[in-house]
Amino acid sequence: MTSASVSIGSETGLSFCLDYWCLWQSAPSDGHSAWPGGDILPYHAGGADVSFLPVMQRRRLSPLAKAVCAVIWRCRHKCGDMPTVFFSNHGETQYYFEMLEGMAEREPVSPTRFSLCVHNAIAGLSSIYAESFLPYVCLAGGTEGMFGSFLEAAGMLLETRQVLVVCYEQALPKVYEPYMTTPDTTWALAMVLSKSTGQGGQLQLLREPVVGSASAENQGSSFKQSILDGRLNCSCRLERSLWRWSLNP
Repeated sequence: MTSASVSIGSETGLSFCLDYWCLWQSAPSDGHSAWPGGDILPYHAGGADVSFLPVMQRRRLSPLAKAVCAVIWRCRHKCGDMPTVFFSNHGETQYYFEMLEGMAEREPVSPTRFSLCVHNAIAGLSSIYAESFLPYVCLAGGTEGMFGSFLEAAGMLLETRQVLVVCYEQALPKVYEPYMTTPDTTWALAMVLSKSTGQGGQLQLLREPVVGSASAENQGSSFKQSILDGRLNCSCRLERSLWRWSLNP
């Protein structure tokens, strides 16, 4: 185990230094109560500001991809380039649902549209546009949800000083609403993490296994909302686990 990860019986604990964070969402927020040590990017009438990119590059980005690029750019401007963990439960849902509808009508699949809706498309575009040659990994939703990205980051910190964790979601097409919880907004959150021995806010996460059925919460929205509300201690129930997190500024 590393200084970022420790097992306590059947529990798993993770400790990081939260060097900086940046959040954008498609809804206004005053940010007065938010966690310290980070920034909430301007709302801009529902679209993230990516004016730092050339026009031709902006045209390839969906609203979700723009949100991701905006928070990553701010973190790299503050802290430099670093290996990155990307996480999204469903990725570019609007793109691939439209493509699936077209396939059902026997329409040809656009190679360009297909390339922009694969799960690592946003990660790839953001790395290319930032001219970053450092490694990244792109994760999808599983039984641990977005918290799997923290487990991945703990492993990366064995070999590097800082890791950027980027989580992002958007509302699912309405056809999915009867079957799963969907976010109300498009949002992207980037966090610069280092080993807990560093200076800065100490972010701790604890995973407890659970037994018995229960409705899983939308873990990404819960974590994001705790940052916006300034709640330094919070928890989220998933299908097989209970995750608790706390920030000691």
